[in-house]
Amino acid sequence: MTAEQARVANYWDASKKPRTVAPPLAGDVSVDVAIIGAGYTGLSTAYQLKATEPSLKVVVLESETVGFGASGRNAGFVMTLFGASLGLMKTLHGKDKVRAAHHYMERCIAGLEEMLAKHKLDCDYERSGFLKVATSPRYAARIKDEIALLEELGIEGYRWLNVGELAGRVRSPTFLGGCLEPGCGLINPRKWVDALAGLALGHGAQLYERTRVGEVRREGGKFRLVTANGTVTADKVVFAANGYTHLIPGMRSKQLPAFVSIVVTEPLTPEQRASIGWAGREGIEDGRNFMHFYRLTPDNRILMGGGPGFVPFGGRMHHDADPAAWKHLEEFIGITFPTLRGIPIAYRWGGAFSVTADSTPLIGTLHGGAAAYSVGCTGHGVAMTHMNGRILCDLVLGRSTDLTDLWFVNRRAMPLPPEPIGSLGAKAVTAAMALDDWWCDRRQST
Repeated sequence: MTAEQARVANYWDASKKPRTVAPPLAGDVSVDVAIIGAGYTGLSTAYQLKATEPSLKVVVLESETVGFGASGRNAGFVMTLFGASLGLMKTLHGKDKVRAAHHYMERCIAGLEEMLAKHKLDCDYERSGFLKVATSPRYAARIKDEIALLEELGIEGYRWLNVGELAGRVRSPTFLGGCLEPGCGLINPRKWVDALAGLALGHGAQLYERTRVGEVRREGGKFRLVTANGTVTADKVVFAANGYTHLIPGMRSKQLPAFVSIVVTEPLTPEQRASIGWAGREGIEDGRNFMHFYRLTPDNRILMGGGPGFVPFGGRMHHDADPAAWKHLEEFIGITFPTLRGIPIAYRWGGAFSVTADSTPLIGTLHGGAAAYSVGCTGHGVAMTHMNGRILCDLVLGRSTDLTDLWFVNRRAMPLPPEPIGSLGAKAVTAAMALDDWWCDRRQST
């Protein structure tokens, strides 16, 4: 299956409104700011720049089409998780930075909701809440420890639900309890990325699709971006390709792609829906390292994703189709909800998200502030990327704000090692994570 075929199988793409694809770049143009990547981050940055400084000439270059990467393929979870996990973030960065990151994510969700309301954007958004469920005693203990840490940090709103309380929300024989976080939501990711494109273009940004940047040169204080049929000369550049950033010349060491798969069922019948409850329509994840995440779509299908993770050798990007992962997810639906075992699957797809060396988001500048970048959302970028665009806007304009003063902006971070060391290291980490999942999945008491 090709990348384009994987997009056709994407449930969100199948339900999107038709839009006219922008033409590719042909010829040479000069702009103030060139942005590489037309996903959430790049489009938000373009919108923020034009809204802040309307006179700026801003161009967005996209190698495929708007939302081709993770922005158009994700599950639409609008959540507060920053980085890989709360425990890892505490170990790596300390409690104060975990607290600051959490408050940033709360601000991201509030800002997203404000944008939806201000611009009257219909993106199927619902403040449904989020459940992190335990499927073994070890996961239950781990989730309770996370709640205790949040309380210690003065972060409120999290509550442990026992088996009976959780069954009152969603019924599964595998659930031993879980954590409820009411402040999270769900969105249609395709509508959201298209809405951001509309905002950026409506404010005067230019967009060129199917325009792959093959070379980025620094010449005489300006950048020269070389594509197949033209060039862009820019005073400033923003690298906003996230999981594809390593394909941009000079950016390989910033992040690596990790692949995840998703399946979506046929719509549930009223009887099937009644058998599992889920009246609150919460987004759900389990406690594994390679977690499963699932939700109800606007037309009451079950979207199930996650499971086995995959980091490709050398950052190769042709892994959108993974029949073994799809089979695992289909079987997992039946394990989680036995009354739905064998339910037909209507859509299957996959795609890459961005991971840094320490699994922590990374936003910063290069070339003395002439270039800016954002990578490493670690699969939790739906809420944060539009606010990351505001940070990138401030960095490009050289403004010092409360956003640019956040600890993860321009932080010193370990670069990824060259191949084959990078891939071997990633395999060692994922193997350790999988072993931990195997151990925790054993349903013996802790």
